[in-house]
Amino acid sequence: MKLKKLAALGLTGLVGASMLAGCGDKGVVSQKAEPSAAKDSSVKDSTASKENITLTMMLSGTKSTEGEDYEIDVMPRLIKERFPNITLEVIKLPDDQYYTSLKTKLATGEAPDFMLAQPKMAGANAVYTLAKSGYLLDISDLKCLEKLGGVADMTYQGKTYAVPQGVSFLGTYYNKDVFEKNGLQVPTNWDEFLNVCEKLKQAGVTPIVMGDKDSYVMQFGLYQIAANRVYPKNPEFDNQLGDGTTKFTGGEWEEVLSMYAELYQKGYIGSNSLGLGAAQAIQKFIDGEAAMTFDGSFNGTALTAKGAADFARGMFPLPANKPGEDIYVSGAAGGGFGIYANTKYPEECKAILEFMNDGQSPLYKAWESSGKVIPNLEGAKHTNPLFEDMMAVYSTGKSFYWCNQGWPAGVENEMQVKLSEHIAGQGTTPKDIAEAMQMKFEELYSE
Repeated sequence: MKLKKLAALGLTGLVGASMLAGCGDKGVVSQKAEPSAAKDSSVKDSTASKENITLTMMLSGTKSTEGEDYEIDVMPRLIKERFPNITLEVIKLPDDQYYTSLKTKLATGEAPDFMLAQPKMAGANAVYTLAKSGYLLDISDLKCLEKLGGVADMTYQGKTYAVPQGVSFLGTYYNKDVFEKNGLQVPTNWDEFLNVCEKLKQAGVTPIVMGDKDSYVMQFGLYQIAANRVYPKNPEFDNQLGDGTTKFTGGEWEEVLSMYAELYQKGYIGSNSLGLGAAQAIQKFIDGEAAMTFDGSFNGTALTAKGAADFARGMFPLPANKPGEDIYVSGAAGGGFGIYANTKYPEECKAILEFMNDGQSPLYKAWESSGKVIPNLEGAKHTNPLFEDMMAVYSTGKSFYWCNQGWPAGVENEMQVKLSEHIAGQGTTPKDIAEAMQMKFEELYSE
């Protein structure tokens, strides 16, 4: 598989908005289509069979601790209301368990009817990998795809295999009250950010909390730095990794790793981060035990939940830019559901995906109001004030995709393993990490 130029995600209603964008390439804007009525959110306004059936869905994540969980509680209920003969059973697993379980079920031919897939080559459940292996059903005929941004990121060799669900940002959540108390403003470049961290540390406040025991969270800061230091200079960086004209070593990625490592070396990221899980880090932030944390818009609900401390929250793009340079946001089309290629009920599954993504149905409205992601429906308006600073940058088109979407699955894991060694004081340097990433890329990449 030869890497193609990474396409951008255009969202109508946002001035110049782009996702997965390269300089001068503002991407694919979905074609306009008249919204279909909610009653048309099925295949020919009926399922293929009127018999009572049970469909299964599996995804990664954790069950909401406040109110109803969208996937576990809301989806099955609203699908039953729309399709009385269909019962949806949902299994939600932590990331690592999801990947392991999905791999096992695919190997044994017992995969769920719906599975969560990530864009392009991102992660163990990447849509490229699943489609290439023949595990996903071609859903290119779904009408909802005509009015959604990011469809290109779920398309492999000209066919679409999953529905992108919104747009997600990686950013820096911060305690507005702590910033105000210490006379701090949102930083606009890397030097200012380091200065904010130092002032917080001197004031006895932990600047940043991270749950590095769940090593995937290391991507949350690194990808924000890369969006400012790697891709503005060379939007084709990942494509050039594939043809061998550039490498992780000896350049910008070593700089990215060094910048992130500096946050640990100076004590700006709280000690014992390797002993904290992602959920524990979130809890510490909402309890007021740290001023900032790197995370995604997909965890906005958890990070604004009530904790031991009462304070105002905000989110800004990590300003890894140099003074005088523009800030870029790290953003990506969200993972979405695909259909198992060997499902017994392909038409029923397609009908449900239409119902989920038609822009009008009760199920779509419930998802839109869940606060997990920014809608990617053509013409959708974003109103969550938490993401105002992110949207201010994103709406100008200064945004780049999450790096691992352009890498074979496994490269990011190698990065995390080696960075963990560095954090633990095992002598692993940023240069060592970059070399390990390059070796893993060459091992896994195929034309």
